[in-house]
Amino acid sequence: MARKPAATADLPPAEQDVLVAVADLRFDRENPRMPNVLLDDDDAVVRHLLDDFDVEELVQSILSSGWIDYEPLIVQRRTNVVFEGNRRLSALRLIGDKVLRERVGYSLPVVDGAKPLPERVRVRYVADRRDARRFIAFKHINGPYKWDAFAKAKYAAEWLAEGEDIDVVSRMLGDNHNTIRRLVMGYNVLEQAQRAGFDLEDRTKKRFAFSHLYTAVSRPAVRSFLNVQEGDDGVPAKPVPPEGEERLLQLMSWLYGQEKKKEPALIASQNPNLNQLVRVIENRDGLANLIKYRRLDQAFEAVEPPAGRFKEALIAANRQCETALALSSYFDGDEAQLAMVKNLATTVRSLREAMVKKSLAADDDL
Repeated sequence: MARKPAATADLPPAEQDVLVAVADLRFDRENPRMPNVLLDDDDAVVRHLLDDFDVEELVQSILSSGWIDYEPLIVQRRTNVVFEGNRRLSALRLIGDKVLRERVGYSLPVVDGAKPLPERVRVRYVADRRDARRFIAFKHINGPYKWDAFAKAKYAAEWLAEGEDIDVVSRMLGDNHNTIRRLVMGYNVLEQAQRAGFDLEDRTKKRFAFSHLYTAVSRPAVRSFLNVQEGDDGVPAKPVPPEGEERLLQLMSWLYGQEKKKEPALIASQNPNLNQLVRVIENRDGLANLIKYRRLDQAFEAVEPPAGRFKEALIAANRQCETALALSSYFDGDEAQLAMVKNLATTVRSLREAMVKKSLAADDDL
C-alpha cells in the first residue's frame, strides 16, 4: 500500500497527494453519476459506466496517449473507495485486467503502439463523502479543477500532438492562444532536453518550477541562444535543432541544476534571477563569464552598469524596509533584532552622506 500521511488538512493541495496502486482502489457503488441505480458488485459498476458514461472513449485515449496525470482521484482514506475518478479507474481496470474484460463482455480497441499503464496513480485522500463534495462540486459544477501549469502544458501538448487544432485546445482549457503556445513550447523543450540527457529527477531543488522554463523560452534572447525553430502554429514538437542541444542542456542546468554533476541551480527566484539570466545570455561578455565561472551574480555584473545595480539595490532595500515597518507592531523586544535596526540606521546615514556628498560635488562641477 502507498504511504498515507497522518494529517493533510494544513498542507497545500499538491503535497496532500500520494501514489496508490490501481489494484488497491475500489469503485464507488454510490457514485453521483449513478443516482438511480443500485449496483451489486464491481462488474456491474464497470458495465454501467461502459454503457452510459463513455468509458470506451477514455480507454481509447489512455491507450493512444498514455495516462495523463492531470488531477488526483478523490478517495476515502479508510476504505480506498474512489469518490471522484470512477471512469478513470474503470478504464484502467479494463485495460489491465483481461479476466474483467471477459466477465463484462468487453474487447479492447486495437491501437498501434499502445502506451503502458501506470502501476500507481495520484490520489488525494478525504475522510468521507461530505469531505469530497467540495472537490467534486468545484470540478463538475463551478468549473474545472485547477491544474498546475505543468499538468496543463502536458495535457495541451499531447492533445495538439494528436492533431487537434490549437483554437479548440485553447478554448477547452480556458486560456488564450499565446498562453497555450508558451506552455506547450516549454513542455516540448523539456521533453527534448530529457531525451538529450537532462535528468529532471536529479535537479538540485525539490520543487520543479516549470514556470522558469516556459518563461525563459518565451524570451527572444533565450530563443536565439537555443536557435529555437518555429512551427506553423508556433509549437514545434522538437523546438531546438540538434546543434543547439548542448546549449539546451546548459540552460536546463542553469535553471534547475544537476545534483550528480555537482551543478547547482542558478535561479533562486524568477524575479530577479531569471531576468538576470536572460540579460546575461543576450550579452556576449556576460554569457562567456557565466559559462566559465557559473556565477550568475558575477556574470550579471559584467552586463549591468554599476549605476543600474545601485538603483536596483536601493529599490530592493527600500521595499524591504517598508515591509519591515509594516510588521513592526509584531516586534517582541528581541535585543538581537534591535541591534540589527541600529546597524541599519548607521548604514542608512552613511549611505545618505555619500549620496549627498556626491550630489553636492556634481553641483560644484556646474
